[in-house]
Order: sequence, then structure tokens, then C-alpha cells
Amino acid sequence: MSNIRKIKLDDGLTLGLIKNEKFKSNLVSVYFERNIDRSEVTALSLLSNMMVVGTKKYQNMKKVSMRLDDLYGMSMTNGVSKHGEKLLISFKFLTISDAYLDQPIFEDVIDFVNEIVLNPLVVDSKLNPKAIDIEKENLREEIESKINDKKAYASSKCISLMCEGEPYAINSSGYVEDIDSISPEQMYDIYKRLVETSPIFVVVEGDFDEEYVERICREKFRFKRGNIEEIRRSNYLNKPKETRYFQEDFGNKQGKLVIGHRTNVDHQEFDKYYSLLVANSIFGGGPHSKLFNNVREKESICYYANSGLEKCKGLMMVNSGIDPDQYDRALKLIRKELEDVKLGNFTDLEIENAKRSIINSMKAGYDSISGETDFIYNQHISRNDLTLDQVIAYVSKVTRQDIIDVSQEVIEDTVYFLR
Repeated sequence: MSNIRKIKLDDGLTLGLIKNEKFKSNLVSVYFERNIDRSEVTALSLLSNMMVVGTKKYQNMKKVSMRLDDLYGMSMTNGVSKHGEKLLISFKFLTISDAYLDQPIFEDVIDFVNEIVLNPLVVDSKLNPKAIDIEKENLREEIESKINDKKAYASSKCISLMCEGEPYAINSSGYVEDIDSISPEQMYDIYKRLVETSPIFVVVEGDFDEEYVERICREKFRFKRGNIEEIRRSNYLNKPKETRYFQEDFGNKQGKLVIGHRTNVDHQEFDKYYSLLVANSIFGGGPHSKLFNNVREKESICYYANSGLEKCKGLMMVNSGIDPDQYDRALKLIRKELEDVKLGNFTDLEIENAKRSIINSMKAGYDSISGETDFIYNQHISRNDLTLDQVIAYVSKVTRQDIIDVSQEVIEDTVYFLR
């Protein structure tokens, strides 16, 4: 399995090199890390999109696309996401490795990456004023369309209700009501804040000469550094005294039942966290789980039923689709399956299947260059430098008693039903 070599380039600026000869591509990823903040989240979401549609050298999307084509059809993606109570703004560039070309292009690729992140189109201290109205409308449509995916909407709504008053409740895409007030001048200010004060991690993965890549990156990535924002640890401790219930009626034939739990497990306590990972897998982590086999298949009460963890925030979320008149029965059966995990009512085969599912899923991620980079960066941002082999070792050694002990710390917090 590939390992990463980390190199400090400047205050809060780290270069990560992942040497890997099994792919014919190189992937360059640039990550900006922020404390999630309601006052800037919408502007940052808008900024992420505006940075890729025009730069000082390539002033519109047509010219950007033409340059991507020139670089052997290089692909570029951008995004904004939450990781615990952190906000991540990412830009990824996938291109063919120099090892498979007659003429090397890596330096040209880095020049283009540098253009996207360090040379935005600025006119009279305004960030790309011609594009802002179009990108505002695109963002508005993106946010408003989320309600059309009822499964995702229900999960997001449960989290916002459960974590009300906590940073994790903030929507990473932003808020429609904030869009109109954002000006091109404000966009330039927030761009400068992003590149000057954010911790930045540049990751290069692929088949390359490490000394050459390090030299090029040192030369090209000259970010102006200011007072680097200190990133807070997510608060994972919360022991609700009682369950809160919420319901919305959309007149749907299929209801969406979401149950939010607090795990109170520190993901940096590896023995406990990986025990929780196995416990969740037994409970609702796939077709081998209790929710799938007992609630969905045996009882035929759910169209789907699964559970997942947000490790940094300490959440376990159950998502299920049910007929609205089966609400009480579904809630009772889901609770019973979690209680059985807490009581140790599971077989050795269930433990084995859960571990195998987790390990196979992690290994499968390494089958793509983006999956490998995502795993390694996820470890970095979690302040966890375990390699994949070390993670697998932690999962493999989890015992029955470990599962029972850690699952007993899981507390139901919020039940949300969209019907």
C-alpha cells in the first residue's frame, strides 16, 4: 500500500507526495481547510465554483476548457464538503503521467493548477464580476434542488435539527437567503482570506520522480501566508437526556425515517473507534447487517435501512424508507436491532462478515487513484496517520466485548420522519 511523504512548504502549507506506479495517471489535489462558519459558508461555496470558470490567463470557461484539452484532456473537479465541524474546499486535477508521454507535461499541469488557485480573474478589486450572476443562479438552483432528493433531504434535515446551535448543523452548500447580498468585492476579500489564512494541503499522487515534483511544487506554489486559522477539533461529546421527535408532511407515498445517535467516541482513540466501526457494520453497515437482514428482508418493513458514522462529530445515523403507516413498527424494530448489538446478541459469523465488509471496502478504495488520495487525505485531516494496513490490523483485532462496550455508549438523540 502506498504511503505519503509530507513536506512543509510554508506556514500552514503542506505538500504530500504519494509515489504510485500502478496507475497511468497523476492526480494533483489542493485542499483548503476552514472552521465551518455560517457567515462565510455561502460565499465559499460560490467561490469554489467561480475559481474554476475564469482566471487571469484563461478568462472564461471556454478558455479554461481549451487548456484542459491541450493537457491531454485533463479533468478538473471542485467541491465543498464537511468533515466534522471543518469545511473543506477542494480542487482536483487528473492527468496522464509523464511516464507515458513523449513530451512531459507535469510542469504545465502545475502551472495550470497554480493559475486556478492563485491567479483568479480580478477586475478593480472585484472577483470575476461578469461571471458572478451566472454562478449565483447556479448555486441557488443547486441548493433549492436538494429538496427533490427526499432521502438526502431527510438525512440533512435530521442532522440540522439534531445539531441545532452546533457548527455541524451548518449546510456546507450555503443558504439561498445569503446569495443576493454577496458582491464581487466581497468575493475577492473572501478569496484572499481563503488562500492567506487557511491550512492548505497539496497532494500529488502517481508515477513521478519525487525530487523533480518537489522542486516544481516549491517553485510554483507560493501562497501569500497570513495568520493561519487554528482549526478546532469537532465536539464529539453529547449525552442527550431524552429523544426529540420531528415530523414533516410532504404527502409522499414513501416515508423517510432518520434516527440520529450520539456515539461519544473519540475517533483518535483507535481501539474504541474501530470497535465502533465494526459495531456499526453489524448493526446497519451493509447487506450482511441486522437492519438489512432482519428489518428489511425478514420483516419486509423497509424499502431500505442502513446506518453510518460521522467519525469526527461522533454521530451514527440510521436512514430508512418505509410506508408512512409503518412508522411505529419500523422505529420499534430498528431500536431492537441496536439493542441486540448492545446486549451482545450477534454471532461470530456476524462479526466476521462485518470485519470483512469494512476491510474489503477500504481495499476497494485503493483500486482508483482518487480513492487512495481520499483515504490518505481523510487520515491527514483526521489527525490520524495510520496506514491502510494499520487500520486493517485495528479492525481485525476487535473482539466481541469491544463491540458490546462501545455500542453501549451510543445514545439516541433525534427521530425525524418525512412523510
